[in-house]
Amino acid sequence: MRSRAEVAFLLGEQQSAERITRRLFGRVLHSTEYAGLAGAPDDAKVEVGASDGKLYFEMSDSAAAYRAHFFLYRKNSDIVLLNDGLHIHVRAMQHRGLGLRMFLRQAHSTAALGIDRIETVAGRRHDENGYYTWPRFGFDGILPESIRRRLPMGVKHSITVLDLMECEKGRSWWREHGATIRVAFDLAPGSRSRKVLMRYVRIKTASLAQKEILKMEI
Repeated sequence: MRSRAEVAFLLGEQQSAERITRRLFGRVLHSTEYAGLAGAPDDAKVEVGASDGKLYFEMSDSAAAYRAHFFLYRKNSDIVLLNDGLHIHVRAMQHRGLGLRMFLRQAHSTAALGIDRIETVAGRRHDENGYYTWPRFGFDGILPESIRRRLPMGVKHSITVLDLMECEKGRSWWREHGATIRVAFDLAPGSRSRKVLMRYVRIKTASLAQKEILKMEI
């Protein structure tokens, strides 16, 4: 499903941004592809620019209900999209599946463009719950040694956060004791990340509108 979000280039940065996309993909991207990379809802505005050789996106809506920042760049031989912060400011819009719908659109779009992975910091600071939500979406990362030493019986041999999240006991323990960690979503076909995401979508899907999202399987 293509995003109908408004896309604009930051002042004076269109040529630089298009130069980066040619280097990464061999061509200039369409506006719908820029919007898809941001996972933009149809009512969003996506501003595109260049920053230190990386493609930069800023996404928001007219009501300032949510805002997100992204960077796209080559890291060694891989193309990586960095989710540099997604914040849903309006409490009434939280816990209603908006973040999941955004990420499904983003994952579908990045996979279609041949991007290798999506990285982010799964934070547990202030009112952040990314440390728990991102792994539920399929993001994985190595557990710090300080965490692994404290794991309870039954999940004690977990190496990564997805190892820990495989069972209810591990999820409960991580919800209570989890910490900020760096994680990544592997976009390779058949990856663990993709399987975890689609399993989670099927669990969360309840209404007909939500079921439409399943057409976006990656």
